[in-house]
Amino acid sequence: MASNAESALLKARHLMLAGNTIAARTVNDSILAQYPHHAGALIQRSRLESLDDNYRLARDYARAAYDVGISEKWQCIALLRRLRTFNLIPELREFILGLPPELAFDADVGKLVARLFESINESRSAFEFASLAAEHNPTSTDLLAGIGLALLNLGEFDAAEARLRECLRLDPGYAAAWWQLSRLRKWRVDSNHVDELRREMNRVTDQPRSTALLAYALHRELDDLGDYAAAAKALEQACASMRKAVKYSADADDRLFAALKSLPSDGEAHGVNAEDMPFTPVFIVGMHRSGTTLLEHFLAGHPDVCSGGELYDFSSQLRSAADHHCDYELDLEIVEAAGGFDYRSIGAGYLDSVNWRRGGRPFLTDKLPSNFLNLGFILRALPNAKILHMYREPMETCFSNLREPFSENTCRYSYDQDELARYYRHYFALMQHWRQRFPGRIHDVTYTALVTDPAAEMKRVTTYLGFEFMPAMLTSSESSARSVTTASSVQVRQKVALPSQPKWQPYRDYLTPLQWRLSDVGQRY
Repeated sequence: MASNAESALLKARHLMLAGNTIAARTVNDSILAQYPHHAGALIQRSRLESLDDNYRLARDYARAAYDVGISEKWQCIALLRRLRTFNLIPELREFILGLPPELAFDADVGKLVARLFESINESRSAFEFASLAAEHNPTSTDLLAGIGLALLNLGEFDAAEARLRECLRLDPGYAAAWWQLSRLRKWRVDSNHVDELRREMNRVTDQPRSTALLAYALHRELDDLGDYAAAAKALEQACASMRKAVKYSADADDRLFAALKSLPSDGEAHGVNAEDMPFTPVFIVGMHRSGTTLLEHFLAGHPDVCSGGELYDFSSQLRSAADHHCDYELDLEIVEAAGGFDYRSIGAGYLDSVNWRRGGRPFLTDKLPSNFLNLGFILRALPNAKILHMYREPMETCFSNLREPFSENTCRYSYDQDELARYYRHYFALMQHWRQRFPGRIHDVTYTALVTDPAAEMKRVTTYLGFEFMPAMLTSSESSARSVTTASSVQVRQKVALPSQPKWQPYRDYLTPLQWRLSDVGQRY
């Protein structure tokens, strides 16, 4: 009987992959009718509901599979991905910690678990899990690269470099390891990998993502060497390769920003009451690469503040409210569904989903920069939330975005100068709109002030938040053992100072399209 169920499950999977979801659902439901606690059929039903854009049902079936438990490798990997898709983080962590040894020691499972732990800002757990799996798979380059990344995010740079070099010794073409290695130090004429990177780029011309990572690494090393003309060419190749690998529609973002600015401002949101909030969420927003990580790191030096990192919990609440899944932070369909939102439920759901992180502290930072898109929803669902907007000079911000390979669904606009400038202009205008809509609710923090006079700027921040500034907050960033899983994981642990000239200046000829499109954007708020 069980073998018949497995055969039917495989048939349903083939039908689903072929695009025949109706027939796949019929076969899959026949399995559940006979075996209602069949983990594989529950996972597959979750996938089918996602294909039909039934977000809540898909999440419920993923939870049901989690409750049943699994025993097979493919079910383990599939369920891990499903739990992360729906941001079911407590369930994800508990599931990982309960994995039997035969799965915990598996190289494929270990690689995925390490990546998932990094995605929820738990680099120490990523390191420990990947290291355990690597003991049983000592030649797995994926695990070695995962260990190297975890150590990098933990600030253990020498150990990270050793693991990344071990990975490259086994596989000289491992592009992600080259990229992480390029971030670890400032390279010199007598110590660099320019020739090796160029050699590997010539070998992977049919792999856009790998080509991009190698080109980004080459750009960074050439930049350190002061060869800006060659560095610009490498950056141009990196961006062109990323644009092949990552699809983006600037027109879709035009419509999204227009819809956000058209949201009604009737003031009848009925969000969570202040007395029902067990803690104060602090949303740190802005463009990526604007200094949000540094600001959160300073705040985390205060004993009353828990550093949450980049959380997707609010986006998950919006998806649930709209019963719609989107691959990005927000899409037009969610905005168009806003008229039917129960903001109190959204706010309460968010507070409940992140409460486990804070360890009883009265403030929790949520440092997802792109939450600037969600401010119209956040301030209605959580009227007492605090909003810190990090602002950095436009050209510096955009150049820093341009030279960073983000994850697949993040900053898709950042691989073309025209598209990047177009997005920045939307961001700038939307922040002006939110300020007018919610006067006094958003506190601006400037990167220049935070770096040149951090004490004065942080005093203004803590006054807005409602607690006392502590000088120790300013020294915590260099010595902290906290993991930092953002692109700033190296820089935030170094002494922060403004360079003698902006980083983009040596590239001003290459950056002419970007500079021209940003020339009339305000220099500060």
